[in-house]
Amino acid sequence: MTNAGGEILLVPSGDGPAPKSFDAPLASGALVCVRQTELTDARLSAARGVVTTMHLDQIEFVRRAEALETFFDRGGRMAFMGHLARPFLPELSPFVPLGAGRRDDFALVALGDHFVFDGLDRARLETRRGVAGFYGRGHAPIPPGGRALTGVGPQAAPIDWIWERPAGGAILMHAGNDLWTVCDEPTVNAALAERIVAWCAGAMA
Repeated sequence: MTNAGGEILLVPSGDGPAPKSFDAPLASGALVCVRQTELTDARLSAARGVVTTMHLDQIEFVRRAEALETFFDRGGRMAFMGHLARPFLPELSPFVPLGAGRRDDFALVALGDHFVFDGLDRARLETRRGVAGFYGRGHAPIPPGGRALTGVGPQAAPIDWIWERPAGGAILMHAGNDLWTVCDEPTVNAALAERIVAWCAGAMA
């Protein structure tokens, strides 16, 4: 089912301004920032898309199971950032950390095409300020029927994947730091943020 209406919500867990990378979609009204403490189940279930951050209160989020099910059943799309410690759908599995910390363990490889990464060399995201591992240090196992987008380390563990939920809706998983913070180039971070919002709104699969 495709969600024909509703807001695209950015859901920070704390205080402070929204990430600068989202300035353009926030200014245009394509995205609405709603603090997790202020998000109601009714607003969540009626949303068209949701963008979470790596600091999401996952314990609180799991308690919203009914609203989340309604959101996905209506065709909602969620871009999830961070280490999934508390799966909020039965098909999801917790984050699996990398076993070591050598430079090669943080190498990124493209495993599939996707609108969010279109034309972007994943290798540009391997280091920030010369430090490797900022992109992510592990993965969340892909649910059955999901598709890997980016692999990390010698085993190309799926740190990024897309899953179309059989009952409706979809999840874009990035099992690392917020995707709009991983590059030294602000224009790349902003492009990633804007594409995430566009995907949540229905752009491409």
